[in-house]
Amino acid sequence: MIELLLKWLSFLIEKCPFLISLICMTGIFLLLAKSIRKQTKLYYIVFAIPAVLCILQEILTLVKIDIVNFYSIPIMGEVMRQYIHMAGFGYPLLVIIMYVGALNPKNPNVKKILSIRKELSIISGFPVLTHSIIRLMYNIPSTIEFFVSRNTYLEKSRWPVNSTLGAELTNIGYLLGILMVILFLVLWVTSFNSIHKRLGAKKWKRIQNWSYILYAMLFLHSALLNTGWMMDMGISGGNKDFLLSSALGLASTCLVFISYLILRLRKWKQDAHIGVTNIQL
Repeated sequence: MIELLLKWLSFLIEKCPFLISLICMTGIFLLLAKSIRKQTKLYYIVFAIPAVLCILQEILTLVKIDIVNFYSIPIMGEVMRQYIHMAGFGYPLLVIIMYVGALNPKNPNVKKILSIRKELSIISGFPVLTHSIIRLMYNIPSTIEFFVSRNTYLEKSRWPVNSTLGAELTNIGYLLGILMVILFLVLWVTSFNSIHKRLGAKKWKRIQNWSYILYAMLFLHSALLNTGWMMDMGISGGNKDFLLSSALGLASTCLVFISYLILRLRKWKQDAHIGVTNIQL
C-alpha cells in the first residue's frame, strides 16, 4: 500500500508539478504567515536571491562568458530552475493570491493568507519576473520570426511542416505573455507600501482591479501553451509522456480557474446580498 502511494506521489510530482507545488506552498505559507508579517524584508531578500542569480547566469550564458555556473549550487540551483519554469513557485503563488480573494475571509486559514496577501504579491514578483525576462530573451525572437516569416521559422523548428496549429497556439501564448508582463509590473510595483500611499486608496483600488484581467490572461496563457505543446511534441511528435504531461497541465489549469470563477461569482453574489441587507437595515 505504501509502495503504491509512493508511486502515485512520484507520478504526480513528475506529471503535475503545478498542483503539487500549489498544495505544498499553501501549507508552507500558512505555517510561515506570522513570520512573514514580522520579517517581511528578510523574505523579500530570500526570494530575490535566486532571481538575481538566475538572470545573471542567463546573461552570462547569452554573451558566452563561462566563468561560473550557479545552477550547480545544491538546492539553490534547483530553486533557480523552478523560477525559470514557473510551475514550482511563480504560477502557484499567483493562484494562491488569486484564489484566497474568492474564499470566506472568516475561515482561519483564509484569514492567515489574507493577512500576508500583499507580501505574497511582492514575493511572487521575483519568480514571475525571472521567468518573464528569460522567456523574453529566448522565446520572443523566435515568436516574432514565426509571425513575420513562418516558413523560415518552421524550417528551423521542431514542428512538422504539415501541422502548424501547435506552433500557432504556442506562439500566441508567448505574445500574450508580453502583455501579461506589462500588466503584472504595474500591479507588482503598486503593491509596495510607498507607491500605495502615493496613489491613495481609491486610485490604488482601481489599478488593483486589473488583477482580474491578469487572472484571465494567465488562464489563456497556460491553456494556449499546454494545448500547443500537446499538439506539437505530444500528438505530432508522438511523445506519449509529453502528451500526458501537457494534457494534465491543461486539465489542472481548467480545474483551478473554473473553480475559481465559480467561487468568485458566488462571493460577489453574497457580497451584493449583504450590501442590500445593510441598506435595508
